[in-house]
Amino acid sequence: MVSTIPSRLKRAWAGGLLLALVGPPAQAQAPPDTVRLASVEAALDLALRHNPTQAVYQQQLRQARFNYQAAKGVLLPQASVGFTGTDNLKLPVTPVPGELVGQPGTTFNAQFGRQYAYTAGLTLSQKLFDWPAVLQTRVARGQLELSQAQQAAYAQTLKEQVAQLYFSALIAKAALQINQLDARLADTVQILARQRLQAGTTDLLAVNQAAINAGTVRQNQALSQQLFDQSLENLKVLLGEKPDRELRLTEVLVPGAVPAGADPALAPDKSLGPYETQLALATTQSRQQRAAAYPTIAATAYLGNQQFRDDFGLSFGADAWQPYQYLGLSISKPVFTGFANRNRSQSAQTQATIARLQLEQARDQSASHDRVLLKNQAAYRELVRSSATSFGLYADNLRLSQQKYREGVLPLDGYLRAFQDYLAAENRYLNSLSSFLANYAGLLARQ
Repeated sequence: MVSTIPSRLKRAWAGGLLLALVGPPAQAQAPPDTVRLASVEAALDLALRHNPTQAVYQQQLRQARFNYQAAKGVLLPQASVGFTGTDNLKLPVTPVPGELVGQPGTTFNAQFGRQYAYTAGLTLSQKLFDWPAVLQTRVARGQLELSQAQQAAYAQTLKEQVAQLYFSALIAKAALQINQLDARLADTVQILARQRLQAGTTDLLAVNQAAINAGTVRQNQALSQQLFDQSLENLKVLLGEKPDRELRLTEVLVPGAVPAGADPALAPDKSLGPYETQLALATTQSRQQRAAAYPTIAATAYLGNQQFRDDFGLSFGADAWQPYQYLGLSISKPVFTGFANRNRSQSAQTQATIARLQLEQARDQSASHDRVLLKNQAAYRELVRSSATSFGLYADNLRLSQQKYREGVLPLDGYLRAFQDYLAAENRYLNSLSSFLANYAGLLARQ
């Protein structure tokens, strides 16, 4: 992942101040429940497979598939069986001519039917034309596609977050290695300053400056440790690991190295997927609301039997049931719905307009973000290269100042200034490296 520093600086550091930082430190035996990460790619793969939010998106996607299948089922023939029983408390009265009952010239109120009626049978129905139902299946399919787009967009964001935390922990780990050497040097300089003060060859100002340098090193060490611990804990959450498990980075970032960076070719921005799908979905919903004014045609068939009785009971004899069957065709069209359909149609059209504006804005922001990523990549790489070179040169100056100080050629004040310059160069290098890798994480998520 990283490229080596210029050979001249590498030779200068090989026998000097940063030699202890190049080789990996001795590591204690890790507990059996330790998760080791050898590269950022390994961290990304683990996150995509075990991230808890990813699992939630998988279930939401599964739910959307079921909803889509349910919506398609409405277009298939429907069948149901039923049984009904009726108690005619008062049979209806029908006036009939009296001639039918032997009373000419009169009208007789007759009652037809029996008090108890039972019906059992099979009902079949099929929608022959129902455009709103057809569009509802397309809405369900759009919601499925929206779930897929949201999952893909989250996976891209997850990769960037994991890469940022991984690089943050990696830089903090390298900084802790540098801080260990800095602390030893600061303690040595502080002891020498106190000895010179007792010998009367220096003043209290130099002693205080040595103490300030040592304190600065301790502060940097504490901040690096805090950043390292915090990055690992946050990374553990994104990887779906349990809090009690240990996370260990086996990759070593060589101090002074200049990362090679990422391929400048970017894959399509998956964060635009939900916006594009929402626009298509809103357009379909607008068509669905307009289709609510269309007529619907449905066919119905009933295959059953009836039984009529004067007493309460039910018989299953061969002659107890009489066939009852029919075919039906229904056509319906809304005429007036209190302006509800019109208002819902206008609301859906407005939602489609909102989705279109949001997509245009998201595309502009994505294009601008891509240009910034690529420009920053080149700028940060040059910044890291320059700060790494300066870091190496200041390390050489500190080594030479230490040698001259021991030979008595350089006073303690000059040695302290060289140490201060070295610490400042170290911070500049680590900060520029952090900016570069944070930008690189955004590029890595788009590969």
